[in-house]
Amino acid sequence: MLETVIPDHERYLGEIEELAPAGFFLGLGLHLGRPHVTVNRFPEAWVKHWEQDVFLGRDPIALWVINQTSDATARWSEISVPDHFGILAQAAEHGLRYGATLVTQLGRRRSCLSAARSDREFTDAELSELGGRLNLLAHLFSKSDLVLTEKEIEALRQMRLGLTHSEAAEAVGISVSALKLRLSSAQKKLGCRNVTSAVVRAVEEDLI
Repeated sequence: MLETVIPDHERYLGEIEELAPAGFFLGLGLHLGRPHVTVNRFPEAWVKHWEQDVFLGRDPIALWVINQTSDATARWSEISVPDHFGILAQAAEHGLRYGATLVTQLGRRRSCLSAARSDREFTDAELSELGGRLNLLAHLFSKSDLVLTEKEIEALRQMRLGLTHSEAAEAVGISVSALKLRLSSAQKKLGCRNVTSAVVRAVEEDLI
């Protein structure tokens, strides 16, 4: 998916990898805990364990990300969310002994980056560099073809009102064929099979 959003993404991911030798997780377009695009380069064994036994609701880092409403940066050792299930200790057993997580807010969407090392804490300078990479990728994502345009959002809003295609087209001052093109484009971007499911998904994503 990321190659569709950012053609030269591997260059940017390589730069993050150099700063996070124990691995990283990148989530772009985060909403309600669900990113639109993800890249998980943490150790395979940890990823498998996390997906099978940890889950989102238990991970203090994931919970910290969900609770952020603006730009934020914190080393894992600084995050005060209770770790009732010993997730960080389990992560350390997989080489993720030190880490930091960053969140950036762009429009209605947030993006996050969690990076890890096995040898030491991240320095302030490294956190600044990671923040720069995250901001760049978040901005590139926001300009990609996967992000709904205002015209597509407006078309979905009209359909949410229960209007027919003719009524919706008249409401926004365009032809029916132009309206259908906008709806079709929005539908594809949201990964939905029809307009109804696209409207539902857009509501869930707080887009309309």
